[in-house]
Amino acid sequence: MTVQLFSPSGLLLVNPLQPQWFTARGETLTDPATATSGVRVVADLVEETHVVIDVPGILGRDRTSYINVQYQSLLPDVSLRNVWERGMALPLLPRPFRLHAVGVSSPALSEQLDTLYKANQPIEGVWTLSYLMAHWAERQGAMFKQGWLMLCLGLPYGMRMVLLHDGAPVFSRLLLEGTPAAQAQEVGLTLKYLTDNRFIDRDVRPAILPMDPSPELQQGLQGLGLKLLPSAVPRHAHGMLAEVLALAGSTAPGQLASVEVRRHHLAQRTRRGLYLLTGAVALAGLVGLGLQVKGLLGGADQSRAWQEQATQMTQSASAIRDDLAKREINVPLLRLAMELQQKDLKGGVDPTAQLWMLGQLLTPHPQAQLLQTEQALREDACASAQAQAPADSAEAAAPVTAAPEGDQLTAEWQFEIRPNAELQPRERQALLESLGKTVAAWSDWQVKTDPVRLESATALAGGQGTSPDKAANSWRWCLVPRTAMPEAAP
Repeated sequence: MTVQLFSPSGLLLVNPLQPQWFTARGETLTDPATATSGVRVVADLVEETHVVIDVPGILGRDRTSYINVQYQSLLPDVSLRNVWERGMALPLLPRPFRLHAVGVSSPALSEQLDTLYKANQPIEGVWTLSYLMAHWAERQGAMFKQGWLMLCLGLPYGMRMVLLHDGAPVFSRLLLEGTPAAQAQEVGLTLKYLTDNRFIDRDVRPAILPMDPSPELQQGLQGLGLKLLPSAVPRHAHGMLAEVLALAGSTAPGQLASVEVRRHHLAQRTRRGLYLLTGAVALAGLVGLGLQVKGLLGGADQSRAWQEQATQMTQSASAIRDDLAKREINVPLLRLAMELQQKDLKGGVDPTAQLWMLGQLLTPHPQAQLLQTEQALREDACASAQAQAPADSAEAAAPVTAAPEGDQLTAEWQFEIRPNAELQPRERQALLESLGKTVAAWSDWQVKTDPVRLESATALAGGQGTSPDKAANSWRWCLVPRTAMPEAAP
């Protein structure tokens, strides 16, 4: 159960005998002036009327006007009134429904509210004790929301009876003084009165729930043959009355006080909220200012680091210039050579693309294995590969295009493939011709060293080659870009 045990507000119980002040803990408040933060008023008076309003299937202003007219008809000239049902429980569609309302018109209650207003004590709200008792039963579980139930709460000045129908309070009565036996007798007479006036059907027997462990009251109720439930055990340290009074708050239904009555309290809450909002905005501003200052300091540190780095680079450049001057190196010629070198490197080959081409070359030929691949920029491309060719096949080799004049570098791509040693000579020759045909079909590359031409003079006799270790040899291709070195005319 959630109660406002540590609320600094005071609680005023207005009854027919003498108003009583309590704290949120249920203790007697000796000095009511200390309750300056707010006062919660609970009315337990005889001048309490319960009515039922049947609302037809209307919406909007028509529904509000109809309810106000019913208020004036059923509770005339009663300013302190409200309904049990909360606003969220009202149907959104135009269909009939029922409201249970209560109204209190008591000079004693009006006098107490005027006294609080003159004493400048903010009023948090006004509730009836009967609605708080029904709210207590609603919080206990679903067993108290079905059918008819009579709540009986013993008070220092008497007893309050509240009749619930499907969880909603429909009737209440206050007994002043009297012994527990007389109070039990009054409970029986009240039920008989309700039955005789057709408020309760004759075949209905409401259950009786004593809200305090009074043995005399239980014996009296049992002697009348009523349907009695076990007495509720108070969970509050100061008894059942303090437990019920602690429910008075924003979550309790049936707020009787209007906005005009609670304007001081609402203004105080609004002012407190504005203070909190102002503090939060100020705190956020301070945090933002701190982050901005931190960012400025970080930017200054970064600028300082950049300045130091620029100074170091300037010093390094000066040292390089001094070293070049000592070695008598022509700086413009060195810069031109570096630009030419970068230009030649940009005209080089893409290793990823060449590896992809080799993969496509070898995928349909599992008998061939790639041994190595090499890419380089040379002045005389493929000269070393042609020099390694056998002397007896030099005449069969294709004519080599002359290297370009000057110091221009040309991209060179060499790769070596070894066939399976178990291949027969005819199979070996067919594999080599298939590989050579695929390599020659590459549009971006020109073959400079072709092993197909080198082995074209090999004689086949009886399905065997002339040399027994010929299968162990590997085939090396050397290619250059066609754009870099155009193919020579035959």
